[in-house]
Amino acid sequence: MRNAAMERLSKLITDPSRRRQDDVNELVSSNRGIAHYFEEGWFSLFLIALMVYCVTWCIQAADWVDNLSVLTFTTFIALLLGLWSAKQQRFAPALVYTLFTLLSLAFSYWQMTRFFYEGNVSASWQALLHGCSLIFNGNFNFDSSILFFFIVFSCSMLAYCSVLCLYRWHLPWLMVIMNAVVLVFNLNNVIAPYIILLVIFLLAALVLLLRFNLHQAIHGWQRKGLRYSDDLSWDVMQTGIFITVSILVLSWLLPSSYEESHLAQIWTPNGPLGQFSSIFNSVGSTDNVAANHGNFKDTLVLGGNPNLTQDIVFKVKIDDVQPQYLTLVTYDTYDHGWSIVYDNQKYHIAANTTLSNSTQKTHTVKQTIEVVAAPGEQQPYLVGASDIVQMSLPANVLDGSGGIIAWLGDNNNALAAGTHYTVISTASSADTVSLREIPMPANAPNFNPSQAPDQLPPVDYFNPQTVKDFTQVPDYLQKDKRIHDLAQKIVTQAKATTMYDKAAALETYLRQHYTYNTNIHPPAGVDPVLWFLFENKNHDGYCNYFSTAMTLMARSLGIPTREVAGYAPGTYENGQYTIRGVDAHSWTQVYFAGYGWINFEPSASFKTFERPQPDQYSTSAPLPGGNSVTLPSATNKARRNRNIDNPADSGSGGSGANQSQDVLQGPLRIGLGGILVVILLGALIFAFWWRRLFSRYSMAAQIYGRICTLAEWAGIERQSSQTPYEYLHSLAGSVLTSKEDAQALERLGDIFVRERWADPDSVEHPRRSGEHSELPAMWKRLRGRLFFYVARHPRFLRRVPDAIGRQYKRLQARRQKRKKMRLEF
Repeated sequence: MRNAAMERLSKLITDPSRRRQDDVNELVSSNRGIAHYFEEGWFSLFLIALMVYCVTWCIQAADWVDNLSVLTFTTFIALLLGLWSAKQQRFAPALVYTLFTLLSLAFSYWQMTRFFYEGNVSASWQALLHGCSLIFNGNFNFDSSILFFFIVFSCSMLAYCSVLCLYRWHLPWLMVIMNAVVLVFNLNNVIAPYIILLVIFLLAALVLLLRFNLHQAIHGWQRKGLRYSDDLSWDVMQTGIFITVSILVLSWLLPSSYEESHLAQIWTPNGPLGQFSSIFNSVGSTDNVAANHGNFKDTLVLGGNPNLTQDIVFKVKIDDVQPQYLTLVTYDTYDHGWSIVYDNQKYHIAANTTLSNSTQKTHTVKQTIEVVAAPGEQQPYLVGASDIVQMSLPANVLDGSGGIIAWLGDNNNALAAGTHYTVISTASSADTVSLREIPMPANAPNFNPSQAPDQLPPVDYFNPQTVKDFTQVPDYLQKDKRIHDLAQKIVTQAKATTMYDKAAALETYLRQHYTYNTNIHPPAGVDPVLWFLFENKNHDGYCNYFSTAMTLMARSLGIPTREVAGYAPGTYENGQYTIRGVDAHSWTQVYFAGYGWINFEPSASFKTFERPQPDQYSTSAPLPGGNSVTLPSATNKARRNRNIDNPADSGSGGSGANQSQDVLQGPLRIGLGGILVVILLGALIFAFWWRRLFSRYSMAAQIYGRICTLAEWAGIERQSSQTPYEYLHSLAGSVLTSKEDAQALERLGDIFVRERWADPDSVEHPRRSGEHSELPAMWKRLRGRLFFYVARHPRFLRRVPDAIGRQYKRLQARRQKRKKMRLEF
């Protein structure tokens, strides 16, 4: 007896490191474990991959050069090879690192040759040598293929070294800093929504550091022979994750006055919290817009009062007698609001470089713009009169099927307060007579450039793609017919036959039959334009409603039209125009073949655009500045995504902002949607299976069986020597923390035992005593706590990986068996 007690006591005080090492060896050799096991855990690898992929996706979103989609696969392979390099013991580390570096160089060179030189090794090698010579001489104006090679190689090395930093060198802080520097650098060159990558990165980094420090502490305890709970690591990780998420969420509430504007985006209104708050406040309400002096995004919402202020935004000096509207961005697609869909390319334009314009009858307008208080911008829009052809600042042109959508600054604060720049535009000189001569697109002459490549198209020729993109109306408005019928009625009553007269008739109708009012309250759940035209008894609204109504009515008649957002001319004071927040405006542009986009003002209380007299303006003189460039056509793929002001330079061109955003959001939406569907389907299957579990037995037996099932999932299996009393008593002591819950569980076991083995006719049987009716309340009290305990238990979380591992081993055994049989035959 004494020897047995001493043996039990010696097991209790045995060195935990030895016992846990035995557990690890047992896990490696057991059929129930995963074949490959390492002490840092798979969760650490998941966190590293999440951090590295945040950097990779940000690089792809920045779109430095074409074909960066290959980085997703490159990063995955680098992570796997990094894990193998960190854990292998057969080869010298220096040899492995050198081999991977050479392999990464070869892979990057192969991808460069495949994408940029169509497999021509000689040409790619010459380009690589030339690029290296330029770099060594301090000239970084090399070809885009060299930039692609550098990015692919750097990303693979970053992912590889990230794994080594944790698993081989045990330097988690170095890994976090390396990735953070690259991430922040690329965040400066992407649009605001990608700031979510920084949030995910910080969350993963904090949890990883917590996990690594816990791992190091456990190793120290093991070396010292200290005892600790087997569930300690899991409990600490749960608490750490909760605290980390809380820190990140609460950090969004900190003041936004921070010296570094890019890092401050985490908690500014443009950050995740600000965007979430805006969406939350707008749900079910079209009012409650914060006071602002202009807020421009890639979408234009038709809501309640825009709440514009009298703050001075710009001061503009102009050399033309006519006041000019300032254009920021144009929209092409409507669906309960405006958005930009047909943005094909983004081209870099150097400062004072003239953009060629083939539009007829134009005159130049020069404006000197001083930014007093920058408006809110989703992208760094630059303003100027339509159509801008020259900037004194380096800029990027966002081009679409209908022409230029917007001019964007080179940095994220293009309109920062205190900025001065000069912009030259080619304003339309087309008179009313000339515009009336342009037919409707349906009646315009046909022209096939492929049949006559050397022949210029007719003046009144419409590009079919432009007509298609800018005459689209949502399906639900096509079925409604009210907008089309109203537009047809207006032009019929006005006896308008030409495209210009039809557009003018729509403009006049809106100005005469509707009043301007910003204090409106459109109901939620209805299309705002249908409400404005047909359901608003007051017949009032503001510019977004007027311009949208005219645009959609014109499109329903087959007239290519688009929405424009910017600022009205403002007030003329002391030799310059002062533009305030209340001058933020939207209007309509109609496309006339040969003359481009012509402005129309359908909003009541605003002056209409004055058409020039025939030959009022002489032919424009050559513009000042350096070289002149032309935007490549959609078919000229060789020059797309490049700095067109310097064809030898790749620069910061790239696809449009929405295209780069879709590179990430498209796969993410599909993946998240698939995961959500799988989770819902699994929940339904589990709920159906759970309701049928032990359904043929009595209620006491059902509850007891389900408790045993949950306990088994958590690794607490019932021994054959245990009675139900003993088993439930052990569960009550290890699973439940409340004394009342433990008593309820033991009470349930007592009812189950007496129901199963007591005489049915005796008063002790639960059905005779009425205790059977207590079971639903007991189960309702206990099931939530039992499910929660199981869901957070490491044994339950390893069930799926273990099942996958067992299935993999079964498949391997079957293959080996079939292979052996084939060899025998």
